[in-house]
Amino acid sequence: MNIYKYNGDIFISNHSFNFETASKEELYNAEHVYLLKKGDKHKTKFKQIINSITQINDDEDINYILYKEDSSFLGKLINEEKLSSINTTFSDWQYMYKQSPIKNKYKVNIAGLGDVGGTLAIGLKLLGYDIISEIGIFDLDENKVKRWEYELNQINYPNNIELPKVKPIGYEEVFDCDVFIFCITRQVPDISIKDIDVRIVQYKGNAEIIERYVEAAKKVNYNGYFFIVSDPVDHLCKKALVELNKEYTFPADNIKGFGLGVMYARAKYFAEKLGIEYFGDEGRAFGPHGSELVIADSIKKYNHELSLNLTEQTKNANIEVRKTGFKPYIAPALSSGALSIHACLKGEWHYSTVSLGGTFLGIKNRITKNGVQIESYRDLDSKLFERIKNSYERLVEFNV
Repeated sequence: MNIYKYNGDIFISNHSFNFETASKEELYNAEHVYLLKKGDKHKTKFKQIINSITQINDDEDINYILYKEDSSFLGKLINEEKLSSINTTFSDWQYMYKQSPIKNKYKVNIAGLGDVGGTLAIGLKLLGYDIISEIGIFDLDENKVKRWEYELNQINYPNNIELPKVKPIGYEEVFDCDVFIFCITRQVPDISIKDIDVRIVQYKGNAEIIERYVEAAKKVNYNGYFFIVSDPVDHLCKKALVELNKEYTFPADNIKGFGLGVMYARAKYFAEKLGIEYFGDEGRAFGPHGSELVIADSIKKYNHELSLNLTEQTKNANIEVRKTGFKPYIAPALSSGALSIHACLKGEWHYSTVSLGGTFLGIKNRITKNGVQIESYRDLDSKLFERIKNSYERLVEFNV
């Protein structure tokens, strides 16, 4: 492997670059090392912390989630979280890699003030005092915007903690921000129709709306985060990535879907009812939050039948809420939306989608100054991995 130095940093790569050669001693003494890749910029993340030797190839796949031991110096860097990959097919990568994905405070804009968007805005207003400077709100219904501006700006803690101000914005302003949150849904299909995945039925209408917002983003050269909360988040993320990279370049790192947080929360709810005390530490959720959802009771001592049972209960949880005569939007808006987005912006572990080769998989991850870091798993049960792999492959096959 080649060792280089440039701009005060140390790089390693299987590819050749026109940089000054560095010594092994300089490599060993480096505070952080960058692995230079040449992946497809329309599919491969720009910057990522390398968690496992399975992640050093140019192309990304589902094996990224598997942790494998490596006794070389490369393995030492990985274990100490001192190795990040950089995708050099981005033309301005030499500038981009120095930019931290983490900010002290973010300007956030929300498009869509329906049940989910409005509730999410409440959550971000209450939580965001330490990380959000301002919340812009947009909806085609002007009365919704007026209502939420009134209500949200009249929320305050008794001790006068400074909460983010809420500002009505127009369509032309939605991408004047650091974080754009898409909460628009064209139509929720009739749930009385059996044998349909409601979220997939929603895809066509919501994808058409995504296209319009993508064009608006490109017109203003938007380069912030593009967060999607509308269903189906995994598929809409893939759609956004494809559209954003037509005559434009937008890194997959900056697109995230927030739908899995509530599925983990629902699984935890059912696990507690079953007396599964270890779920909080060992339980995990993977994949889309629809029919291909994967719930694992434990990543250490996986119980296949129990996990399948938890998965089914979790998938049907929204139906149980609908039986009460109410729409199941509060838990999704808060668990998948506000709480997960807040954790994401703070650089904390949370559930959201991460691009693996241009396909977005829901998994536990976090954003760090050295790139996206996904959770990787040592000695993952073969049945569990097969479930996750099948879910991922279904997402790969989905044609946007």
